[in-house]
Amino acid sequence: MPEPLNGYDVHTIRPASRRSPLVDVHGHFGRSAATGYSAGAPELLAAMDHHGIDTTLVMPQPSTDRETADEVHAEIGEAVTRHPGRLYGIVNLDPRLPDAEYRRRAGTLLDRPGFVAVKIHTAGFAVAPDDPVCDKAFRIAADYDVPVMVHTGLGGPHTLPHRVVDPARRYAERPVVLCHAGFGAFCAEAIEVAVTLSNVHLEPSWCPAFSVRQMVRRLGAHRVMFGSDHIDNIPVELAKFDAVGLTPGERRLVYAGTAASVFSLDPSAPATPRPEVSA
Repeated sequence: MPEPLNGYDVHTIRPASRRSPLVDVHGHFGRSAATGYSAGAPELLAAMDHHGIDTTLVMPQPSTDRETADEVHAEIGEAVTRHPGRLYGIVNLDPRLPDAEYRRRAGTLLDRPGFVAVKIHTAGFAVAPDDPVCDKAFRIAADYDVPVMVHTGLGGPHTLPHRVVDPARRYAERPVVLCHAGFGAFCAEAIEVAVTLSNVHLEPSWCPAFSVRQMVRRLGAHRVMFGSDHIDNIPVELAKFDAVGLTPGERRLVYAGTAASVFSLDPSAPATPRPEVSA
C-alpha cells in the first residue's frame, strides 16, 4: 500500500486541545487518485488529537472501482463503530451507478449507525448535481433524512456552485452542504446560491479568509461550518478562522453548532441566531 503523503505519525503526535467543541465535517479515508493524498483512522485520529478536534465526518476518496469503494466504506464503518461520537461516516458513491444498485449500496450504509450524509463528488465522478443521474442521491437522502454534500469549485463546469440550485429547490426540505464553498475561485457564486436558497449551507475549506468573513456576515454563522478536507490542511483552516474575527457565539456555531444541527449530531445544538451584519 502506498505510504501516506501527510506527515502525521500516531506515535509521535502530542495531544493538544486548542478548541472544544470542534467538528470537522470534511475528512477522507483512502487514497486520492488525483493527488496521491492518503489517510486512514490512525493518521486522522492522531491529527484530531493534536489539533483538538472532537469529531470528524469521514468519506472515501472518490473511486469508480467498486471494490475499492466498498473497502473504504467498510473501513469507515469499522472506525465509526470503534470510535462512536468521534467519527461519523458519509456515503460517497458514483451517482452514475444504476438506480437499484446505488440505492442498495447507499441504503446498506445508511442503515448502519453513524452514517449521517450522502456526498455527490462532482469532480471525482465528473458529474453535475443537476444531472438527472444525481437525483437518486437526493432521493435516498430524503428517505433517510440526511443532508446531501456536494463538491463545488475546482474540477470543471459540472462543479460550479450554481449547478446545485435546481435539485436544492426540488428538495427544499433537504439540507445541502456546498463542500469548499466554491473552492476560492467561485466563493462569490456559492454565497449567492446560499443567499437564494435557505437550505444551502457552506463548508469553506480552501477559501480565503475574506470570503469566509463575507459568508458569516451575509448568511449568519448558522449557515457556515468548519471543514479541513486534508489532514495537512487542518492547521491552515484553523488559522484562517482565527483571522476572520468571529464573535464567541459565531465561533461556537461555525466550529460545532452548525454541524451538530445540520447532521443531527447533537440534539442540543445551539439556537440559530440571525446574521449580525446585513451585508
